[in-house]
Amino acid sequence: MKTSLLLAYLTFTLNVFAQESNTIGSIFPDMEAEDLSDNTYMLPDDVKGKYSIIGLAYNKKSADKIPEWIVPVYQKFIAEPQGLQIGYDVNVHFVYMFSGMTIALKDVAKAKMASEMDEVLKPHTLFETGNLKSYQKILDMMDRKDTPYFFILDPEGKILWATRGTCKESKINKLASYIDEGM
Repeated sequence: MKTSLLLAYLTFTLNVFAQESNTIGSIFPDMEAEDLSDNTYMLPDDVKGKYSIIGLAYNKKSADKIPEWIVPVYQKFIAEPQGLQIGYDVNVHFVYMFSGMTIALKDVAKAKMASEMDEVLKPHTLFETGNLKSYQKILDMMDRKDTPYFFILDPEGKILWATRGTCKESKINKLASYIDEGM
């Protein structure tokens, strides 16, 4: 029994890493999104020239988990450095994705976020309405609705690393390590 549980766990773990590795090294897919002021962003084109951190959430459960990422990402990559902290010059965008029947909810969610969100986070928040299945196919690790996905892009838009789920200090440090390597 223990052997079969271990085998199942290892198979699952290897499948997760295999999925992530298929995404690594590819160019982030073209994605049109808008900010809270209705300005259009074309990812990855509008973030080229700098390292970029892109967070994606494509349903309410995953969107509810984005806030646990916001403070650590903000403190590490957006806020002015203090003390011995390294200053980063990176693009950071949290993208809320709407497709199918949820497209009708986008404007409501956008208005609510605009009224409740801290001003410093507004430029980093985007909304996308597109074909979720095409993004799931290209970013083949996006198979769980209840979790956000984060990608680090190089200055040309190539995916260097991807992760999903709960924010942990080790994940923030991994994001920083890719940026530090390139600087």
